Amino acid sequence: MYDKIQSVAEYNKSSTGTRVVSDYKNDMIFEQPRDNLLQQEFTSFEYTDKGIKRSTTVRKYRKNGDYNDTTSIEFIGS
Repeated sequence: MYDKIQSVAEYNKSSTGTRVVSDYKNDMIFEQPRDNLLQQEFTSFEYTDKGIKRSTTVRKYRKNGDYNDTTSIEFIGS
């Protein structure tokens, strides 16, 4: 019924950061790899029934142009 949209990006690695439109939500937060970029972090805090929830997503960039995303969640107090 609907064609899936593929994300495509061309970027200059030495420029000041590029984002892409993607189904992968972290691509909407973080930049694509560029020269000298080592790491970016995004942290959010939410009230929940279990206390305050802190979610941190980290994107670590590699010299070869690849990256790895990790997410950690912790509850602070009650």
